[in-house]
Amino acid sequence: MSCKHSQHQNGFSLPAAIFILVIMALLAAAMVSLLDKGNKSVTQEVLSTRAFFAAESGAQFVLGQLFSLNGGAANCSASSSLTFNSNGFAGCSSSMSCVSRNISGEIYFTINSTGTCAAGSDRAVREVELQARNP
Repeated sequence: MSCKHSQHQNGFSLPAAIFILVIMALLAAAMVSLLDKGNKSVTQEVLSTRAFFAAESGAQFVLGQLFSLNGGAANCSASSSLTFNSNGFAGCSSSMSCVSRNISGEIYFTINSTGTCAAGSDRAVREVELQARNP
């Protein structure tokens, strides 16, 4: 006895599985892109903070030279620079300039400090300006 069935079968599982795999691959690609942008954002924020503190350190260095603890005369040099080697400031430097003005017998100093930090192809630059008066 032989039974012949001539049924035509249509499968829904294969197209649905391909569709789901394509959607999952697109979601995975979007997540990887989002994580990469997040990592770059954090890296830039850290470099920016380091550059700000490098600029602050340079300005404080110039202030220390102007108003030394020894009580010597304030000396405003035209420009100077620092390169940092500590763990937190690796790859950072600071360029400082100082200008003095005599206004009505009072000596005023304007200190500009630019901090620069780099890591790989990323770079951040921050500038700080301080003004001080000779006591």
